[in-house]
Amino acid sequence: MILAPWYSYDVWAKRRRYFARRNYRPLVSVIIPAWNEEVGLVSTLKTILASSYRPLEIVVVNDGSTDNSDSIMRAFIQRYQRSVQGSRNYANVIYHYQPNGGKGTALNTGISLAHGEIIITFDADSVVHEEAVEHFVSYFADPEVMAAAGNIMIGNTKTILGFIQSIEYFLGFQIKKAESLLGVVFVIGGAASAFRKEVFTRLGGYDTGTLTEDLDLSLRIQEAGMRIVYVPEAIVHTEGPTTLAGLRKQRLRWKRGRLEAFRMHRSSFFRTKGANKAFFWVILPMVIFGDIEIVLGSMYVLLLYLYSLLNHDFTLLLLTIVISTITFSLQLSEDRYFRKLSNFILAPLFWFFLHLATFVELDSLIKALYTYYRKHEVKWQKWQRTGVADS
Repeated sequence: MILAPWYSYDVWAKRRRYFARRNYRPLVSVIIPAWNEEVGLVSTLKTILASSYRPLEIVVVNDGSTDNSDSIMRAFIQRYQRSVQGSRNYANVIYHYQPNGGKGTALNTGISLAHGEIIITFDADSVVHEEAVEHFVSYFADPEVMAAAGNIMIGNTKTILGFIQSIEYFLGFQIKKAESLLGVVFVIGGAASAFRKEVFTRLGGYDTGTLTEDLDLSLRIQEAGMRIVYVPEAIVHTEGPTTLAGLRKQRLRWKRGRLEAFRMHRSSFFRTKGANKAFFWVILPMVIFGDIEIVLGSMYVLLLYLYSLLNHDFTLLLLTIVISTITFSLQLSEDRYFRKLSNFILAPLFWFFLHLATFVELDSLIKALYTYYRKHEVKWQKWQRTGVADS
């Protein structure tokens, strides 16, 4: 709460002035990996083509889809090329279909096909804001910046589950502002991420054997001492799971993938060599402490309700709600996209809404630990897509 406002008011202002001086406009390659994304793929592509930034190329890698996405994409590209060829706003669209190899493989294919100095990745179920690419590029005007995380928001918010996820994402990306200010960004979410192509030249591509290839790459970038920033204006709406079962599968993959990434990078904990000791000595251990907090937090909620009901004393419960409401209100007032009267009215209920997220996180943590130590395979989640229609 203390650091996040400083990032918005200080860091972004400096980047904007720096961008104005350099007039930095390199070729940007946007990569969209897709597997069975016939519902949202073309819609995502259209929002990127509407971007205010040029020069721009888009690389769509269809990773062995078995739905109609291949024929839909080919038909769309033909129509697009006929309608805008020679236009000043024309952006080259490269389409590649390959046998299924996983998201990491699809991203690596996209990188090999890309020509841009800056590479941006978006998921195939996204709505990309018109100036998102422009804002990403403005931060790379600073030659020290090697990677950037975008501002991912939940687009399907008309259901209770979607609204709860939107609150969760909002709070998480408020934390990312503070991480960026301190130079300790933990993960660059694959749904909205940007890199200099030099990162892949020096470090190699995405790992194809992990469930969370974005976290693995983020850790490798930190190990190399490269600078990662957060771009709050680079807004992307993504489709969150629409069912509780889908949400549980997603969070299980995240938790299990993080365990695998930590095992792969276990030598980084408390490392003495490297440019970012704050990250290796403080942030990584805090992530583990965060899992402990999920367990203790769940126990606290259950005991709090039990105490209040058995003793008919709701003082502590009401105090918890008041403190939570103040905390959420301060966060809402700092972010202009969430600074809505409806959110402030609902702020006292946020603590109750997030109970669901807390217990889903606890469930996925227990399952991740169990499947990890029992060496059970966890596959990529896939839920029924409806598209980000209400974003």
